[in-house]
Amino acid sequence: MPGPDFFRKAGLFTAPHFLPPELVETIRLSMAHSPTEPALIIKSGQEYLDEDYRKVNFAMVSKEVRTLVDENLRSLIPQLEEHFHLKLGGCETPHYLVYHPGDFFRRHTDGGRKGESDFARRRRISVVIFLNAESEEPAPGTYGNGRLTFYGLLEGPHWEHCAFALQSEPGLLVAFPAEMPHEVTPVSHGERYTIASWYYAPDEESS
Repeated sequence: MPGPDFFRKAGLFTAPHFLPPELVETIRLSMAHSPTEPALIIKSGQEYLDEDYRKVNFAMVSKEVRTLVDENLRSLIPQLEEHFHLKLGGCETPHYLVYHPGDFFRRHTDGGRKGESDFARRRRISVVIFLNAESEEPAPGTYGNGRLTFYGLLEGPHWEHCAFALQSEPGLLVAFPAEMPHEVTPVSHGERYTIASWYYAPDEESS
């Protein structure tokens, strides 16, 4: 399974150790002990629960954790603007996602210029931060499968349906265009902890 270097060469932005180990562990423990609620999907401007399409929980982490993560994500804006050659207006409130065994998110896009809702159309860059590692066998603090998998990563119609799964590692951030199709395969064991957020276009470029 390819690591961050492969995806960087394919045009994505990767930042190993974007969050230091101590902060990763603090966030993960906060998520593990926070109340959760099922994640919804948005279609035709409406939010609703569809666990045949997306099954994962949001963790309601503390304000202190949210502030630390927000600061780190905002600090990344200049690097993302340079890498993707675009201007960004800011960053959405991150989602703290806990995937239990059997949880998944089917192939989808996060928005971009073809997004259904106004806020989805403003999205330009999606980011995912991994907070724990993948393992073949059950082990404390790890999870199995639950792979972030990309489609259309390479140019050409023959690559359209080829899937490339990213090898996760704690603290790794990956950023990609919001219109890029991707999925999270079902988790086989353990709990998968990630943070997801989206950088949006400036107001004058959002249409």
